[in-house]
Amino acid sequence: MQPSIALLALFPLLGSISASPLKARQEVIGVSSPSAEAGGATATESGVIASSSAATEASTSAADASATSVAESSSVSDASASASSTDSVAVAAATAGSTADTSNDLTVVKFAALAESLEKTFYEMALSKFDAQAFTDAGFVDGQGIFDQLQVIATDEATHLTVLQSVAQSLGSSTSDVDSCTFNFDSALTDVTTFLATARVFEFVGIDAYIGGTTLIGDKSLLVSAAEITTVEARHNTVLNTLNGKSSVPNAFDMVLTPQQVLSVAAPFVSGGCDPVAALGLTPTPALTVTNTDVPQPGTLLTFGGAGLDGKDQAGLFCNMIVGGATESINLPIAECKVPDGLDGAVHLFITSSSTPLSPNIVIQDATAIVAGTYGLYIEYPFDVKLLADCK
Repeated sequence: MQPSIALLALFPLLGSISASPLKARQEVIGVSSPSAEAGGATATESGVIASSSAATEASTSAADASATSVAESSSVSDASASASSTDSVAVAAATAGSTADTSNDLTVVKFAALAESLEKTFYEMALSKFDAQAFTDAGFVDGQGIFDQLQVIATDEATHLTVLQSVAQSLGSSTSDVDSCTFNFDSALTDVTTFLATARVFEFVGIDAYIGGTTLIGDKSLLVSAAEITTVEARHNTVLNTLNGKSSVPNAFDMVLTPQQVLSVAAPFVSGGCDPVAALGLTPTPALTVTNTDVPQPGTLLTFGGAGLDGKDQAGLFCNMIVGGATESINLPIAECKVPDGLDGAVHLFITSSSTPLSPNIVIQDATAIVAGTYGLYIEYPFDVKLLADCK
């Protein structure tokens, strides 16, 4: 199975969607499984409180950083009031002072540019292949409205890329070694259903990529710009969740990925024109695929493949399911990797060599234990996508 096809294999077909339904979500904050090395930790109320406390501290730090950024960039705002938004971001990035370590900032900008270039190209290719009538034929009542909404998203991605290119220039460099990539999306553009399912994954992974990138940024003005893009990507994800007939907000918390983990998802689509590994100096984590032929639901025993597992004895390996808001992964022996009851929403899958649950926090995550991954999927309960239309 080709990696790009495997990425799509576990997503339900869109079917005949005639409305944009919502469904109640079920949070699984703090859920975990017994661990031989961790002494059988379980989800507890204190785990949720700890997670909430950490979120409060993070929110306070973010507020302080935002206030500092505003103060530092006030003089820039006066000087560039008549400039375009692209120029304003570039000027702010070039002039804001910071004593923090900014040695990784250019790498983060280039990494974000690669992701935006991928998304921009993906939407452009899709919308050149599927016109408004194609969406009507796929079951949407207003095919033109769906096409127009997706065109707005495509324009957003192009704008993000332009801004990142200007920021790189303000740092004395360029993104030409990553935004020159060509991509092959043939397996993702076979029909409207597959396109929308893939777009949903790209937006989901893109949010987690931006959050991960912020942990490496030293310049606070760049941090603000990254946050401004991340929130828009989250809105894109909500649109795609709904167009796929699923909950608009399937999780109470988003997740986070390292650049190496995101490259593991994106690299299979790069067909030439650039070498992202050389350009970024980052090596993708070994690829992971899920080989189940049916859409996973609670109770499904997951099976795995991919380059990261080739030639490896799986007897001593463990599957880890990371969900938004959890304090640790659900860690199970790979042969017993069954989706637990109550799990609902986006999931990042990793295979590790340790029975200790993998931390969702990449700052303290033991990356040395990761054998393969990530693989992103959605665990969702069956839902009648015509429910809302029937109520009209």
